Amino acid sequence: MARRSAFPAAALWLWSILLCLLALRAEAGPPQEESLYLWIDAHQARVLIGFEEDILIVSEGKMAPFTHDFRKAQQRMPAIPVNIHSMNFTWQAAGQAEYFYEFLSLRSLDKGIMADPTVNVPLLGTVPHKASVVQVGFPCLGKQDGVAAFEVNVIVMNSEGNTILQTPQNAIFFKTCQQAECPGGCRNGGFCNERRICECPDGFHGPHCEKALCTPRCMNGGLCVTPGFCICPPGFYGVNCDKANCSTTCFNGGTCFYPGKCICPPGLEGEQCEISKCPQPCRNGGKCIGKSKCKCSKGYQGDLCSKPVCEPGCGAHGTCHEPNKCQCQEGWHGRHCNKRYGASLIHALRPAGAQLRQHTPSLKKAEERRDPPESNYIW
Repeated sequence: MARRSAFPAAALWLWSILLCLLALRAEAGPPQEESLYLWIDAHQARVLIGFEEDILIVSEGKMAPFTHDFRKAQQRMPAIPVNIHSMNFTWQAAGQAEYFYEFLSLRSLDKGIMADPTVNVPLLGTVPHKASVVQVGFPCLGKQDGVAAFEVNVIVMNSEGNTILQTPQNAIFFKTCQQAECPGGCRNGGFCNERRICECPDGFHGPHCEKALCTPRCMNGGLCVTPGFCICPPGFYGVNCDKANCSTTCFNGGTCFYPGKCICPPGLEGEQCEISKCPQPCRNGGKCIGKSKCKCSKGYQGDLCSKPVCEPGCGAHGTCHEPNKCQCQEGWHGRHCNKRYGASLIHALRPAGAQLRQHTPSLKKAEERRDPPESNYIW
């Protein structure tokens, strides 16, 4: 809060300039709902004086109190600093009322130092009903150091042709210019520092601040013309030209990335992704991922995913019928088809000695003959 009550030294010149450049003479009259407004928005104020707050200059067709003492302000008016190349003002005609403006004079009195002031609107026109920016530029030529005098004279009239606002006559302003020490100069509001390097304002970059910065960047050959604004080539649109105007439809999940061209998912080809790379379809949930190449779902294998997989296998007496399901030959059973029907009966009919020998193998052989461990597969 204390910051607003004590202006920094950098703000003093702005208030003096405002008192002069914008100390328009207002005709007396009661406030109207349909009226004229003029202000400096918070972003421009932050750039100029460090305060991020709207500065109201004209409200309901009447000047703000700080603009009244023009003569005193002109006597103490400093020159506009080197690093300020333009000032933005926002104006708006409220309601249905029509207001007309005319720039009567935009003239440099020191043309060897600064060219005539510029504005980004026609010299004669209507104050818009939508809030719009009027930029006044101070184009230093960069040929020599010095202070250039200039004048800006503008009037605003109502629909009856009566002048309601006017810059005081014979108002002279001053702009400090320096020789362009940076080769090629600095553009878009950049200024040359003591190291002879251009310092660019937000949204611009490059050796001469000549390039606008777009985030995200402009794609497909789009051109970033102002910060955050891309001009797209024919056939593309979107904030950063990332979308294509496609007359062609991409099928099967394909994406149009260029007019008439599709990016196809794996396993598809053709101008519209209408052709599968697998002449024979992949079976059992498999997906085509390349020319005659299938990616099989769990439990299947083979070129077309037609062969089920049984782990660790069905042995010599069985066939894998479904994933982890063995179909055993006649006379065999078990998870891996490794058990024979009737083996217990044959074992019982053998001689006692043979049985003893049969049932007293070495520890090592007994371990080798042990059945495979139980698995987690569901049969």
